[in-house]
Amino acid sequence: MDFKHIIWDFDGTLYDTYPHTARALQIFLKREYGVNENTLEIEAQMRLSMRDAYAFYKDKYDIDEEFWQSYMDYRVLYENANAIPYNNAHLLCKFIQEQGSFNYLFTHRDKAALSMLQKHGFFELFKDFVTKEDNFDRKPCPDGLNHLIGKHDMDKDKTLFIGDREIDLQCARVAGIKFCLYTEDVNQTLGADFTVQNFSDLYYILNSTLTTKKDD
Repeated sequence: MDFKHIIWDFDGTLYDTYPHTARALQIFLKREYGVNENTLEIEAQMRLSMRDAYAFYKDKYDIDEEFWQSYMDYRVLYENANAIPYNNAHLLCKFIQEQGSFNYLFTHRDKAALSMLQKHGFFELFKDFVTKEDNFDRKPCPDGLNHLIGKHDMDKDKTLFIGDREIDLQCARVAGIKFCLYTEDVNQTLGADFTVQNFSDLYYILNSTLTTKKDD
């Protein structure tokens, strides 16, 4: 199968953001409430669902909206200073573009993601982006994916979504496109069409499945 359109999730897929998002919350909880939550436990909850993780700590400590707004502002600064792309992510996105195929972004994150892409030289490698500001329903609702598919007249048989969570898989399934799971857990597959643990594995898959310029 040849892929022409590669749609990326952001957190935990292109960028290793979860440790920094969790650390930022740990710092804020310690500062405002005097509690010392375990960063790895915060991160584990965030990897399942950011929204559910926030709801968990909001209920646990009766956190108000002022705290969350301050945390969100700090989180952006902390992540911009510390979060980096996964190894070989830039090389792979560049390879996709050089083959005449296209990179797209679909994330719940706001446009701070685009600033991070610009910082690390990714922005020019992407054809289009869907972020929080586009106001699509959250995954697993496929509206954001369907928007990209329709806007760019994608052939669904040549479209691949890459993400790290089950809601990404569910989103791809409803949209009717293939899905690649990016996970560090060698025992996790979730029934994805492809499963990889690093970008070298992902390169191997894409190198054999991309539609090249001469094939298009």
